[in-house]
Amino acid sequence: MGDILSYIDEFGGFTFVEKPFCEVDGLILSHLSYYVYDNIVSGLEENKPAVAFRDMERLMDEKNFISVKWELEKNKQLFAKIVEKRRYRNTKAAFYVCEMNRDETIQFSAITFLLGNGDVFLSFRGTDDAMIGWKEDLYMAYHTPVGAQVRSVAYANQVAKLLAKKKNLRFIFGGHSKGGNLAVFAAMNCDEEIKRRISKIYNMDGPGFCPDFLEQYDYNGIKDKILKIVPDESFVGMLLETKQDYTLIKSTAIGMAQHITLTWCVEGDQFLRAQSCVPQRKALYDRINQWIFAMEKEQVAAFIESLFQLVELTEMNALSDIKTVWTDFPKKAHSIIVAYSKMNEETKQIFWETGVFMIEMAAADQQERIRKSKMAEKIRQRLEHSVKYKL
Repeated sequence: MGDILSYIDEFGGFTFVEKPFCEVDGLILSHLSYYVYDNIVSGLEENKPAVAFRDMERLMDEKNFISVKWELEKNKQLFAKIVEKRRYRNTKAAFYVCEMNRDETIQFSAITFLLGNGDVFLSFRGTDDAMIGWKEDLYMAYHTPVGAQVRSVAYANQVAKLLAKKKNLRFIFGGHSKGGNLAVFAAMNCDEEIKRRISKIYNMDGPGFCPDFLEQYDYNGIKDKILKIVPDESFVGMLLETKQDYTLIKSTAIGMAQHITLTWCVEGDQFLRAQSCVPQRKALYDRINQWIFAMEKEQVAAFIESLFQLVELTEMNALSDIKTVWTDFPKKAHSIIVAYSKMNEETKQIFWETGVFMIEMAAADQQERIRKSKMAEKIRQRLEHSVKYKL
């Protein structure tokens, strides 16, 4: 049993002509969207040639080479293998877009890979370390399309026009996390000529869609091309998921840490399938999805806005800022208490139900889950006490 690094070691000597593209390649190219290609790969408006991976290593910024903060050493190893191995080193990258708009709550990034065998892989970046991206993810629970989804369709259409002179190209869409959702959304809504040329859509542990949304768009027209991969304890991939057409796989991690692609188990040129076709925490996933679907859109919107008002008071712009937040928490406690006190009772209840749910998801075992749930309740009681006696 291995991972994507061992897969590259085993099959990296074969080109895509010698060994056809497979699901593990789909994850690798989806994951490569997280790397930072500023000043290396041209954008949509620039008339510059695509850049092969073999030429990128010396151009990458060693300190700012990737947009996520997890598994940095393994991510360095991964890129080193990509630029070295025959399978990927001649793959060319083009049309890099990276947009973040806090005012409009949009985080969108994508890049296109030309595989050299007639396949073109549009890779949509998932949510990275920035809080603005996580806020946009939550918006999907009540407002579709969100800004990144709209951008994904425009990106696909524009890339196809720029490549129109190249005949007989086959398109593959893919992404991890939110990027997987964007890949499906773009495929549903892109121009018909592009849609006909899509051979595969890889949704790597990306959230689903609200039921009423799927009725509005051409999901049935592309569903047979979608391969959705979900680790068997995943939370992100089961968020808003109403269908059963996903494949469960094994991961070396537990709970929410399974979302990290470098933990996914690979056997040969496939992911190692889970023994059961039912997610290990399906009851929890069903509960949170039923809660979202049962609420009025205005209620979900009010909760998300209230939650991020608290986050903004901590001055935390990225998940990696969390250590600083706890260090400075005493200085900001009063402002947070005031904001919390202004929530209505329903929003407070949802806030704590969601908090306990996330603790359950993160817990390694039942004993730890109970202990952390009690801890959350104590924090809640202290906040309520502070609201009652300090304001």
